[in-house]
Amino acid sequence: MTSPAHQQTVPESRLRYPAIRRAARVALLTSFLLLIVKFIAYYLTDSKAILSDALESIINVGTGAFLVMTVAISSQPADQDHPYGHGKIEAFAAGLEGGLIIFAAIMIMVEAVPAFFNPKPLTNLGPGLSLVLAAGLINLGVGLYLLHSGKKLKSDALRADGHHLLTDFYTSAGVIVALLLVRFTGIVWLDPLIACLVAVNIFLPGINLVRGAGRNLMNKADPELLDRIVACLNEIKQPGWLYPHKLRAIRSGRYHHVDLHISMPHYWTLDKIHATEQEITERLLEAMGEEGDVMIHVDPCEPEYCPDCRVTSCGDRKGEQRKSGAWTVKEVIAPRGLNDKPEPRE
Repeated sequence: MTSPAHQQTVPESRLRYPAIRRAARVALLTSFLLLIVKFIAYYLTDSKAILSDALESIINVGTGAFLVMTVAISSQPADQDHPYGHGKIEAFAAGLEGGLIIFAAIMIMVEAVPAFFNPKPLTNLGPGLSLVLAAGLINLGVGLYLLHSGKKLKSDALRADGHHLLTDFYTSAGVIVALLLVRFTGIVWLDPLIACLVAVNIFLPGINLVRGAGRNLMNKADPELLDRIVACLNEIKQPGWLYPHKLRAIRSGRYHHVDLHISMPHYWTLDKIHATEQEITERLLEAMGEEGDVMIHVDPCEPEYCPDCRVTSCGDRKGEQRKSGAWTVKEVIAPRGLNDKPEPRE
C-alpha cells in the first residue's frame, strides 16, 4: 500500500530567506560599484589586463541582478503548479553564472590576443594599480561572505556567486601582477599576456559551475543527504521495520522530496502501519531540517526476512533470529524486489 504524502513545514528554513535576500543585494551593489571603479582604471591606463577585469565585472552585475530575482523566486513555497517548490531555479542561476564566466573568458581572449602582437605603452599605472587593488580586496571580502552565507543558508545561488566573485579577485590579482611587471621591467606585452592567463584561470571555474548545475538539474543523488536519511533510519528503527529499500531523495532549494519502500509485518493493522509511516516521515523531515514531503510504500514481510526481524512476539516466525547490523546507504538505495531473498547481513 502507498501512503499519501505527508507534508511538514519547518519554519526555520523560511527564516533563512531574508538573510539570503540581503546577501544577494550586497552582491549586486558591490558588483555595480566595482564595475565603475575598474572602467575608470582602464580609462586611466589603457591596460588590456584591466579591461579583462572590467569585462568580468559586467558579468558580475548581470549575475548579481539575476541572483536577486532568483532568491525572490526560490523563496516562494510549494504550490499546486510547483509541488516540489521553486528551488531548482537556483541551479539554473548557477549554470547561467558559469556560462557567463565562460563567455567573459572568451571576450578577454578576443581583446587580449591582438594586443599581445601589437602592445602599447601604459599610462597612469600608479592610480590604476590603486583602484584595481581596492576593487580586488573588496571582491575578496564579499566573495568569502557569499560563500559563507551560501553554505550556512544552504543556497546554491549564493555559493555560485561567491565563487564568481573570488574568480574576479584572482583576476584582479593577476592584473596587479601584470601592471607591476610592466612598470618595473618596461615589457609592455606582459599586459596582454597576463590578460590571457586570467581568461584561462576563470574559464575552468565557469566549467565547474556549469557541470555542478547540470548535476543538480538532473537530480543527481546527493551523498550527504542520503547519509543523513539512512543515519536517521538507523537511529529511529524499531522492531518490525524490515529492509528499507529503493530510497530516492531530491532537493529543490529548501524543499526535499523523499520516497522509500520498507517492509513491515503482514499482520500489522492499517492503523499501526499508518502511525509508523507518520513517525518515519516526521523524523526524516526533522533530520533533514528542511521543508518537504516523504512518500512511504509499505511491503509485507516474507518468510526470508524472519532471521532479521526483531519482533519477539511473532507467531509466524519461520527462522531463527540472527544478529543484524546497521542499514547502509548502498543497501537502502538498492531496488530490492518484493520477492527477492535478502542477503545475509552481518
